[in-house]
Amino acid sequence: MKSIYSQIKGLHKNASPLDLLATWRKTFDKASERQVTLFQKMYTDEWFTYNTPQMSLTAEAIVGKYNLRFMATLIGDESPTPMRRSDGFDIWTKEIPRIGHKFPMLAREYRKLMEVYQNPYISETEKVRQIEKTLKHDIQDAYLGCKDVMDFIVLMALSNWGVAQFKPEINNPGGRVYEVDYNMPSDNKLVGAFNWTTANTKAGKVSPILVLGALCADLRNRGIEPGEILMSQDLYYWLRMDGSTRLIAHGNDKKESVVTTSEMESLLAEHEIPKITIARRKMGIDMDGKRKAVEPWNHNFIAVKPAGVIGEIQPAIEDSELIEEDDVDYINAGNGIRIAKWRTGESTGQVAAEYTQGSGRLLPLITDIGAVVCMQVRGITEKTISPDESGNERFYCTKAEFDGEAGLPEG
Repeated sequence: MKSIYSQIKGLHKNASPLDLLATWRKTFDKASERQVTLFQKMYTDEWFTYNTPQMSLTAEAIVGKYNLRFMATLIGDESPTPMRRSDGFDIWTKEIPRIGHKFPMLAREYRKLMEVYQNPYISETEKVRQIEKTLKHDIQDAYLGCKDVMDFIVLMALSNWGVAQFKPEINNPGGRVYEVDYNMPSDNKLVGAFNWTTANTKAGKVSPILVLGALCADLRNRGIEPGEILMSQDLYYWLRMDGSTRLIAHGNDKKESVVTTSEMESLLAEHEIPKITIARRKMGIDMDGKRKAVEPWNHNFIAVKPAGVIGEIQPAIEDSELIEEDDVDYINAGNGIRIAKWRTGESTGQVAAEYTQGSGRLLPLITDIGAVVCMQVRGITEKTISPDESGNERFYCTKAEFDGEAGLPEG
């Protein structure tokens, strides 16, 4: 049956009859026209663009590689132009998964809504405000919950060497096993020689600021310009408070002084290190009927990404848009996300309730994965890393090299 909100008639807003669901359809349409985000902004809104929904359920992206570019050859006036091999792009293909969830509003909650609607002592303006508040809450949870998945995939992949995983028993209750592997280059999967801990910085084994400076210099030598560094809130706070940072920022005379946020920004700039962005997202999952918080970001990792956009989100047309049901109200929320509202009751053999569902087919494509670097800085089994070819000490190495490194564990 159609949503109860499509049955609420007689309300007026600005002297015009109010159709609650039509109002929200227009709200989403206007938001799409202005390319603004409803409710709240997410990391993927800043780092990704949205493609037009496609019919195919396979996402295909052109993924950039980052190599030193070829210099043109000096050739004679009548000489043929030499051919270069084209190794700047790869094609990355992946299934676009379906995402979705629904929320019930039971009869007892509907009674409260009707009390407002039918109360002759409440002004029409207040009735509209209260009813719209309930409707907005349902749509907001359904809509943002779908966008949360995009943030979850990206943040997990950026702090897990380019891989995001969904497992029903851990972070996807009621769902399927699913993995996205963005094929991060092995040279971009790094491991530090020593854990970023107070004990190690006091012992002079590691200086995080110097490590970040060396990492950024290395990336620039490879033709990659670092734009921002991602880390957890607790790691950033520790970095500001640690003695090695205070010493670099203030010198011996004032090394006991706390490094303020503005001083930290100046310190990073002086060492040609880009700004630090804190990955502080948490998502709620329904685990056995209880709300449980999960974090996509691994606190043991940092990531370095180019500034601004690093990819695109590819939606596919949702099944309900191809085959709509007569007794369901739909709202296109934009970017492939659909909101559906319907009622159940005796005629369907179900509990009397109003359901709000958000669903879509979406997958973020990190097209600049070759310019993204992921490094483990905590939770490391510490090893001595062999010097580079010039005999210089190294602060980190690739994961593949670390796993096969023959150095002895530190005591």
